[in-house]
Amino acid sequence: MSAVTVLGLGAMGSRMAINFARAGHEVTVWNRTLAVAEELSAPFGLVVAPTPAAAAEGADVVVAMVRDDEAAHGVWLHPDHGALRAMRSEGLAIESSTLTPGAVRHLGRSAAELGVRFVEAPVVGSRPQATAGALLYLLGGDADAVGAASSIVDVNAGASCHVGALGDASIMKLAINGLFAAQVAAYGEMVGFVERSGLDPAAAIETLAGLPITSPGLQRILGLIGERRFEPNFPVHLVAKDLSYLVDTAGDVGASVPIADSARRVFEQRAAGPARDLDIAGIAAGYRAP
Repeated sequence: MSAVTVLGLGAMGSRMAINFARAGHEVTVWNRTLAVAEELSAPFGLVVAPTPAAAAEGADVVVAMVRDDEAAHGVWLHPDHGALRAMRSEGLAIESSTLTPGAVRHLGRSAAELGVRFVEAPVVGSRPQATAGALLYLLGGDADAVGAASSIVDVNAGASCHVGALGDASIMKLAINGLFAAQVAAYGEMVGFVERSGLDPAAAIETLAGLPITSPGLQRILGLIGERRFEPNFPVHLVAKDLSYLVDTAGDVGASVPIADSARRVFEQRAAGPARDLDIAGIAAGYRAP
C-alpha cells in the first residue's frame, strides 16, 4: 500500500480520497475549506494537513483535483506551501483536474525540474462514477510515469486510456466535455421548443430519448429535464469554465469551434444567474415553460 495525498475535496476529490482509504492506502488530505476535510477524516481515517506542502511531505503519490488552472498552480507551485517542492525525489504527482494543456505542460516542466514524476489524469464521469470507482481516466505523460501511476489510478477507474504526452489528455478531455455540453444545450433547447409549441413535454421527451441518435448519457439528461431534477453532478458554472478553456485552446492551435463557442456563450450566460450551481441538465430550465 502507498502513502497517498489528495489535494482538493470537492465532489470528485472527496470520493477519490474515500476510495483510496477503502483500498487500504494511507491517505492524507488537504482542502481549501478545512472543515470539509475534518468532516471526512474520522469516518474514513484520513489525515488532515493544513497546507498542500504539509500534505505532500513523505507521500508516495500526490493527486490533485481542483477547479481550474489558477487553483492547480496554487496547490502545486505556491512559493510558500506548494506541494511539488515538498515532494520527495521520484515521487509521483497526478493532476486530475480539468485544465488547459498549457497549464498541464507548465506543471510538468516544473515537476521535472524538481525531480518529481508527473502524470496528467483528467477523468470522464461525475459523482456516481467517482463513488463507484468507475471513472474513465485519460492519461498523459511518458510511458514509465503512466505505468507507475496505474495502481493508483485503478482504484477510481473503470477504464483508462494513455492518450499521449503531457497536455494531450487535457485536449481530449476538453473535446469530450465540449461535445457533451453542446448536445445537452441542443436537447434542452428542443425540449423547450416543443413544450412551448403546445406538445406534451413528457411524450416529446420520451420520443427524443428513443431516437437512435440519443446516447445513454443524453437519455439520462432528458430524464432529469423531464423531472426538473437539477441537483448538481456537473454544475453549469464548471461546464462554462471547460467550454471557455476549449475555445481558448482551439484559438491557440488555429482550430475553428463555432458550435462549442455557441455553447460556451449559453452556459456562461446561465452561470451568471440562478442556474450557476444547477446540474448541466439545468440548462433546459431557461427554455421550458414555467
